[in-house]
Amino acid sequence: NHYLYIAEKNGKSLSNQFDHLVCFIGGALALSAVEIGDTNPKLAAKHLEYGTNLTRTCAHVYEATPSGLAPEIVYFSDSDPNNDFDIHKRDTHNLLRPETVESIFYLWRITHDEKYRRYAYQIFTAFRKFTKIDNNDPKYPNGGFYGSINDVTVSDPRDVTFRGDKMESFFLAETLKYLYLIFCDDDIININDYVFNTEAHPLPRLTKQQANKLFS
Repeated sequence: NHYLYIAEKNGKSLSNQFDHLVCFIGGALALSAVEIGDTNPKLAAKHLEYGTNLTRTCAHVYEATPSGLAPEIVYFSDSDPNNDFDIHKRDTHNLLRPETVESIFYLWRITHDEKYRRYAYQIFTAFRKFTKIDNNDPKYPNGGFYGSINDVTVSDPRDVTFRGDKMESFFLAETLKYLYLIFCDDDIININDYVFNTEAHPLPRLTKQQANKLFS
């Protein structure tokens, strides 16, 4: 299906391995397109094209599993025309990572294409269905939270097993924050006025004069 992905390079060799962690790059390229703007329209258009296609790939990895959640790693096929990627057994887990919804957030704010809200809602629904630990679950007496799961290839929530009694802090700081902001008005943490750091904490964008005054 001609999905764009970034291969992994080890020395002079390339691997078709594609980690979920790479999925932030779609949003980064889209932001780059906005910043470049009219100074180099061809380059800006190319960055937005690559960012859009990478984000499409990352969303597809979610859509293609029985649970609707992405595994930690997939391996794209360059020989099987009927199979986009494979999931190895050791990589079937999902850690509630934010990178894909981060890129979806930026592409939504920049393009306002409704497909990004559809992507986001599908992912949010899958998180609720397959990763939520209820208070009445006898296996997890400290329930009432969301947990990393071992296998995204299960199709029934009753078959889910969790990776310990814990929830990663980035699920709240990043994943849910980006999902929430996708459905907010643009003036809620406007990306023209704020920049998100690596843990999705919004910091105000300063002019050179403001920065000099603040840090001098």
